[in-house]
Amino acid sequence: MDPTLAPDKDCSGVIGGEAVADDCGYCSGGTTTMAFNAYLGCDSTCQGIQFDCESTCGGSAKNDCNGECGGAAFIDYFCEVIDSTGLINLDSRDLTCLEADETGNCKPNTDSCLFIDCSTDTMYVNTVINCQGELPLCDEASGTCINIGDYLGDGTCDFTDTNCAEFEYDDGDCNLVDCLGTHFSEELCIELFDAGCTTGEATWIGDGYCDEGDNDLELNFNCAEWEYDEGDCDSTLGRIIYGHKFAN
Repeated sequence: MDPTLAPDKDCSGVIGGEAVADDCGYCSGGTTTMAFNAYLGCDSTCQGIQFDCESTCGGSAKNDCNGECGGAAFIDYFCEVIDSTGLINLDSRDLTCLEADETGNCKPNTDSCLFIDCSTDTMYVNTVINCQGELPLCDEASGTCINIGDYLGDGTCDFTDTNCAEFEYDDGDCNLVDCLGTHFSEELCIELFDAGCTTGEATWIGDGYCDEGDNDLELNFNCAEWEYDEGDCDSTLGRIIYGHKFAN
């Protein structure tokens, strides 16, 4: 008797499945017309130019956080004002949609004296909160605080204190970016792990394991920019649109 062979896998990896690649090359499952039209750009090419919020093909207008097309509102940190002191309460810090850069905006690199009475605690003068929204550490005995600004551009990626847009990612010291926009550096990896994260013999790139944030720095390399972790991640599984799987 001839052996019974298992059915071939379809494009989504299902044995005996019926999913097929559509006209744009995406695994759509069945007929291709709906998926193709759903992902077709306004210039009639796959993954092509899209309409902006003003219905202009390839336009740059975007909705702000209030849903207003071309509006100026933006997402940023805001802290409530403490009425009795006139200071703002750092513990109330929360991301919200702001219409303007108003009093209470407490984004990273904000003056510490907005939260502390610097006429009494003079050691906080000229200090700022870090990327985590925390006041700098201070030594009460000497009356001095850590100056977070001293970390900037010193050749070391200070991953928690100054590694955010407000500090220009440690003034460029955190010079690499993963798939989720997390900045880091090879020097930081060597300092923490005695090996580089993306170079060298112990690199996480192309090591046979797909790094999607489940590592000590929560770095994700599963995107085209990092060649899907140099092939360690399956680039065909992609995101789901209209119930079908599409490549990233």
